[in-house]
Amino acid sequence: MAVRFAPLDDDDPTRVAGYDLRARLGAGGMGRVYLAFSPGGRALAVKVVRPDYAQDEEFRRRFRKEIDAAQRVQGLYTAPVVDADSEAKLPWLATAYVPGPTLHQAVTEHGPLPLLTVFRLLAGVAEGLTAIHGCELIHRDLKPANILLAEDGPRVIDFGIAHAADATTLTSTHIRVGTPAFMAPEQIRGRSATPATDVFALGNLAVFAATGRTAFGEGNPDALFYRILNEAPELDDCPPTLRAVVERCLARDPGERPAVSEIMEYARKQTTGQTLALAGSWLPEAVERSLAGYDTKAYVPPKTKKAGQGDTAPRTAETEKKDTAGGKAGTKTGGGAGVKPPAGGGGSSSGGGSSSGGALAVVGLLAAVAFFVIGPDKVIGAIGDELKESPSPSSTYSTPSYTSSPDVNAQATGLTGGSDTSTPEPTEEATPDGCARGNQVFRSNLDMYDKASAASLSSLASSLDSAASDAGDSEVASALRDLADDARALSDAASRFDAALNRRDSSQAETYKDAFSSARQEWEDDAETFKSVCS
Repeated sequence: MAVRFAPLDDDDPTRVAGYDLRARLGAGGMGRVYLAFSPGGRALAVKVVRPDYAQDEEFRRRFRKEIDAAQRVQGLYTAPVVDADSEAKLPWLATAYVPGPTLHQAVTEHGPLPLLTVFRLLAGVAEGLTAIHGCELIHRDLKPANILLAEDGPRVIDFGIAHAADATTLTSTHIRVGTPAFMAPEQIRGRSATPATDVFALGNLAVFAATGRTAFGEGNPDALFYRILNEAPELDDCPPTLRAVVERCLARDPGERPAVSEIMEYARKQTTGQTLALAGSWLPEAVERSLAGYDTKAYVPPKTKKAGQGDTAPRTAETEKKDTAGGKAGTKTGGGAGVKPPAGGGGSSSGGGSSSGGALAVVGLLAAVAFFVIGPDKVIGAIGDELKESPSPSSTYSTPSYTSSPDVNAQATGLTGGSDTSTPEPTEEATPDGCARGNQVFRSNLDMYDKASAASLSSLASSLDSAASDAGDSEVASALRDLADDARALSDAASRFDAALNRRDSSQAETYKDAFSSARQEWEDDAETFKSVCS
């Protein structure tokens, strides 16, 4: 089981407004998410916005408006927004904590869901969207990372927040906010989102839950957008009863998509005789067992702890000195693209008790990451000089770079400490299957980190894919595949950057510089997850 809660880092705040932060839940394009508790002891997920977003007045205006609307949403299948401050130095909001994995995590870790579970998921999410749309909100970024699976049903999170992000100067010029694989045709074309936009994403989400893949595949965003706009969805392995509704949801014309109420009714007819309210009965056994890893009792503050609950997470005197009202959260997150959800899994790792093999694996990976950072810095650092020498193009290159939406709701990020930068050999026997193989790939590709060329990064992705295939442990394999995807994103951004420089297109070069920087941040976050899985 991988880490569900991560200890606070040195640059994390320990307090936001009146909330003591107990652990980190995740990080993404808009900031970081922390576990906190209300005065009465209710667990909360507190999202603290990144500094660069906080400096954008248009973002603050939209954030204020969307939060006011989101606080009115009271659906049974949504995670309610219980508090927020759009005027804080670093804006933040607090939602009810949902003790369960994201749909992305559940499918990644345990495989596609049974058909009955998918229909229950479809009915619950449709009801959640009904509540959201009833408050004149549109989600705009409905994806597996924004659906949490609790024992009594799914929860939709992050509704309306993407609307605040897509208005900022950070994204308005070249980048569409949204997760490419789940974007509707009208979003890709830059048109206004409507409830039908969420219906398109809901159909794609159901395909992912049932098959483990999206209806239009993955990969390069431009190629993906072409398929969404011009090709039929791939539904051959989708069960016929699910395909009947999914095909309509994925219609290119918004007017041809069914209403959310119709989807909800259809899904509920497929579960006649069942009830979503039976705790634990709707999820497959493996996912149901994983819910224990999301229990927060070990983090409950002393004043709200009940008899028989575990001790709180240790807090040092040095950590307590960091109390701020919004402080330094989010300073590690790079600009531009959002961060995809971690591969994540299980209780937080404890210090001082890990095996020697696990420690060696962590040390080896830290050294590899250090080399990796050197390479991209050289590439990015060279951009300024190149652009200074490049004349402004008479016409702007028209192909934009896109970013995934902010994903600060992932309820799992594995982060463990470690400062030794030596690279002793980990042994296969002392680490989980795939960890030694993964670290071997890192060490054998150190020259690629330094060169950071598109070709070398593409080769690195292939090596990581091979390591993932050889891993006998599903969590390790998932972490390695995430890193392979990151390497491909870096390769793509580097290739596009080089092409823009060759065209002497300074505007597009800047765009792909940002894309490279964002992909590097994704790599660093996923490397931390890999490190935690193997510690």
